[in-house]
Amino acid sequence: MPNDNARPGRRGALCLLLGCALMLWGGFLLLTTPDLLEYVLPVPAADEGGSALRALCEQGGEQMDVLSGVVDGYAFAARAQGVSVSSALGSVTATVYAVSEGYFDVVHETLQGGRFITQTDVRRAERAIVLDSRAALALFSGEEPVGREVTLGGKSYKVAGVFAGGQRIGEADAYVAYVPVTAADADGLSAATAAWVARPIDDVGSAIQMENTLRAWKGGGSFYSMSKLKLGAAAPLRWALLIAGMALLLALLRRVNALAWGRICLYADRLRLHYARELLPGMIASALLCLLLYAALACALWALAAFSIAPLLVFTEWIPEVAVELSSLQSRFWALAADNAAAARYVTRFVCRLELGQGLLRWGFFAALLGLVLRLWPFLNRRPALAVFPRER
Repeated sequence: MPNDNARPGRRGALCLLLGCALMLWGGFLLLTTPDLLEYVLPVPAADEGGSALRALCEQGGEQMDVLSGVVDGYAFAARAQGVSVSSALGSVTATVYAVSEGYFDVVHETLQGGRFITQTDVRRAERAIVLDSRAALALFSGEEPVGREVTLGGKSYKVAGVFAGGQRIGEADAYVAYVPVTAADADGLSAATAAWVARPIDDVGSAIQMENTLRAWKGGGSFYSMSKLKLGAAAPLRWALLIAGMALLLALLRRVNALAWGRICLYADRLRLHYARELLPGMIASALLCLLLYAALACALWALAAFSIAPLLVFTEWIPEVAVELSSLQSRFWALAADNAAAARYVTRFVCRLELGQGLLRWGFFAALLGLVLRLWPFLNRRPALAVFPRER
């Protein structure tokens, strides 16, 4: 018959493997997402002149120019989903980004042929389009796409380049294309959201200044710091590492204390039979060794403390003005609750990617924790054998 105690162990091993696989997948998504700052807001309805995108780009650009000392490059991108792009050989439904100059200096894409959208394209409102490789294959059936023409919104666009890509997390459509924001504005491209994207110089300071500046210019948007989202996503692993680190430090401290006390007792016993000057070199060496070990433990404790308070240096909104006053704690709590109670939230593909990675990481952590408990359950549930004494005759 199968051993009942072996079943939880097998289930625990499966949960542990599943949890590790989910954490690896989630960690990969977090690590491969660039550390960008994004402010996403809805695109207002076009006025009679039909200049909603261009005006938004120019007005926001004036605000971003003020932040040139705290961000290392910035760009504008408006997103339109479900746009039909067609050629003589086929058609696809794509997500089209109307981008400003310098966008590809901030957001990395791998160019396979041709070129990206340039400053000249934006200034002249050239009808140039950059397609992902799958869209180029579907539209031109394997023929050279660069220099060919496609139809977007009833207008003819010339293919300027092709970049490596496929269906991406956070995109509603299987294909992606980029066009100049000025051309999209002139042709009346209907974009739902627009985002200012920047590379921070200093994660915390750059994020605070960019958020305050853009919210003061145009409120109602959603601001994201990718490095901040990553730190929040990895919170369960951080707590697990802190607990494991403290347990390890306490265990090592007990070992060092035992070593130090053992050396003290050893030399106290030897002093009964030997002169102190004979034992002095060994005593000094033992004392230095113990001091070195205690110094190493102190450095490890300092590193663990710095690791534990690192989130407070990033999530500055968590810190109350007066930590010992209940009213300050309450006001900070309600301020955080108000930030999470926005009626509408606007996201980008990077935010969707991080949120998926966060979910996978947390579910994987709890699955691995459950697997570890089930794996250790047979040892924890083991009953001590009862001693059997022979009966006296």
